Amino acid sequence: MANIRKGDTVQVIAGKDKGTTGTVLSVDRIRARVLVEGVNRVKRHTKETTSDRGVKVGGITTVESAIHLSNVMLVDGDGKATRIGARKDDAGKNVRISRRSGKDA
Repeated sequence: MANIRKGDTVQVIAGKDKGTTGTVLSVDRIRARVLVEGVNRVKRHTKETTSDRGVKVGGITTVESAIHLSNVMLVDGDGKATRIGARKDDAGKNVRISRRSGKDA
């Protein structure tokens, strides 16, 4: 079962952005990497071109880069980072639960 999903609020627990919280934009399960809004921002140099309307696009832009899945923790409802567990609900489906509070995550 997946621990971190797109749309989750996570906290960075290691690296240059340690302590920062953000929303997960995408998850790459094969490479075990997540893209978090506002975290691990890097400069990208793209060739400057002119669009059909005559607007210049390109140059130096700042974008988010992916970080490893092990460097983030899910944020609980009270705003603190928590580990994730799993249990079966009444219908037999897996449900993520917070290890801190025991509530559904």
